[in-house]
Amino acid sequence: MNDTDGKNNNRVTVEIFGIRYPLKGVNDVESIKTAATMVDEKMRSLLKQNQYLPPDRIAMLTALDLADQLISLKKDYDEFWHILEEQKGTDRQK
Repeated sequence: MNDTDGKNNNRVTVEIFGIRYPLKGVNDVESIKTAATMVDEKMRSLLKQNQYLPPDRIAMLTALDLADQLISLKKDYDEFWHILEEQKGTDRQK
């Protein structure tokens, strides 16, 4: 959601953990809403696990969890891409 080309037209208000955030971004509105829903659901899930955590701690743990998921997905993607490249090389040799 960063304005790299000056075409930052998509505006939406989302609610995360009971707070409404007006957002604008280059991503489509549905993508922004989906991301907000994912963050909200993860924060609420963490709150259920420990009701005594303050909201800032829940937000930090949510960010770490989502970052960990992203790292794992990137690793899987890189491994998959490597396998595909190896397969292409094998196919060319035949």
